Amino acid sequence: MNSTKNAHYRYTRTLIFPAFILLLLLTQSCGQDATGNCDTTNTDFKQLYNEAVALPSHQNTNDFATEIHEYTFTFSATKTICSIGYQSQPDAANVPYLIKIINNTTNTIVYNKTHIFSSENTSYVTINPVVIKKNQSYTIRRTILLSDVGGVNADLTGRVVTQNDGPIEFPKTFGLMTVTGSKFYHNGGTYVNTGIPFIDFAYY
Repeated sequence: MNSTKNAHYRYTRTLIFPAFILLLLLTQSCGQDATGNCDTTNTDFKQLYNEAVALPSHQNTNDFATEIHEYTFTFSATKTICSIGYQSQPDAANVPYLIKIINNTTNTIVYNKTHIFSSENTSYVTINPVVIKKNQSYTIRRTILLSDVGGVNADLTGRVVTQNDGPIEFPKTFGLMTVTGSKFYHNGGTYVNTGIPFIDFAYY
């Protein structure tokens, strides 16, 4: 009887250990998926921007000399922003840009830090994860002050898609993302929906 119990115990232990290892591996795998791969190669915003540039009478420009560029957006699913992408001007390549993300639904700032970006192409910086909730309104804003660039207006510019015959028509949607509007601020003036600034972000 004891030998039967011992055999049963050894058999059970033999099964439990591999099962525990398998469960551990699955848990780690799920954890990696939850953390996500912060893929910046083909973001929803990048594809939305490229589709807008391809529309009739639209073009990619680099002459919006305003201190603040921003656009407002929603997502159709809850996601986590993990990286911000932007391209600086050559003379501002060592000047930090302030990147701010605002939850307009709750009127709270969910991200607010400065970053330096390459002037040669769109470069990406990894950020502390920022959760964006389904169907809530957010604004992503980049700020560089005229005083930061020695008073040179040209150094305030950034990539913007514009429309020849008037303001950009919103909303514009690609994938999970819908851009609902934009604003540009300079010297007390506000320019509404005159373009979509290229401020990219990756999410998981």
